[in-house]
Amino acid sequence: MGEKPTLFDETANDFASKFDRLIVAGRYRRGDLFIAAAKQSVPSGGYILDYGCGPGRISALLGGQGFRVLGIDPSPEMISVAKRQKAELPSVEFRVFESRPLDVAEGTFDAIVCSSVIEYEPRPEELVSRFIAALRPGGALIISFANSRSISRALFQRRNLHLAAQQHTWSWIQFKGLLENAGFNLVGGAVYFESFFDRVAPLRFVSSWQYAGALGLVVAVKK
Repeated sequence: MGEKPTLFDETANDFASKFDRLIVAGRYRRGDLFIAAAKQSVPSGGYILDYGCGPGRISALLGGQGFRVLGIDPSPEMISVAKRQKAELPSVEFRVFESRPLDVAEGTFDAIVCSSVIEYEPRPEELVSRFIAALRPGGALIISFANSRSISRALFQRRNLHLAAQQHTWSWIQFKGLLENAGFNLVGGAVYFESFFDRVAPLRFVSSWQYAGALGLVVAVKK
């Protein structure tokens, strides 16, 4: 008998469909932020790890910008969905990985992308330490964190299964300290995104307010 599907296995197709609709509509703010940060922080053609890649949409967008990408995720169904993307992605590879939080050779990657993952990890400090080991000197970590000050998060956490499954949230100061203690230098402040204001076009800009956006995106560089 196989293992019981996880919440992420069961929702893989829904995740992919949601992101695809946003991409087609030109409203995939998460993807836009990660791609912009990668273009500013990673050498052209650099090797990027997409840790917890889910259905692989950010991996594919990074590959479309000329980066080499390894997308890994513990959910077999997420990886299956990621591999079914229609676009030719010769520079993008997807793998299911078993070891957590991360077990790769030191100094392997020019950058690591981590979108909505660290809040689910039981030991986030250990994950960040593994990230810094896996990066080459000067390598960039582009990561989102669950914003503890978000009104949207407070309103929807009990009704959203994925939000309810998260083990950690942080304020900007707390998350900044987590990264700095591991040996990262922060590049600028946090950029906030995703809130219920996204549903109303004239109010989408409000998601960038620290008390609205459920997520904050940070760029940090290995010292």
